[in-house]
Amino acid sequence: MRQSALMLLLLVAVSDTADAAWLLWKHSFVTRRVEGAPRGLSPEGNVDKWELLNAVDLRRECLAALKVEQKKAYDGLVSTHPGEPVSQSVVADGVSATVSAGAEKRTGSAGKTAQLYYEFTFWCLPTGVDPRSTRPAAQR
Repeated sequence: MRQSALMLLLLVAVSDTADAAWLLWKHSFVTRRVEGAPRGLSPEGNVDKWELLNAVDLRRECLAALKVEQKKAYDGLVSTHPGEPVSQSVVADGVSATVSAGAEKRTGSAGKTAQLYYEFTFWCLPTGVDPRSTRPAAQR
């Protein structure tokens, strides 16, 4: 039922962009590793989701929006995790851009170290290309 509602919501979102030639997608991947446990196996779980952010007519408009979103993500990570290295990169002639950061925090009364890893990737893709369906079948 939940999956059907999500598909319907996505269908409505995509139908609003039917006239657009380029779509700006954001992939958010956040994982947490508590000292002594493998990355990604925490009670809180991981965030691994795709969001459709914008629909525009021209590729250059999509790339301009991509740069704005990448800067917002970069600024957000820098302000949230001061002193931690934040990296960013542009790949494939500006079609994709990534912002990532890792941070260590002391957690709980035991004082264990938690490592957080954030990665936000932005993609300008032609209408009709859905990045969620391009993963290998084993990952779906």
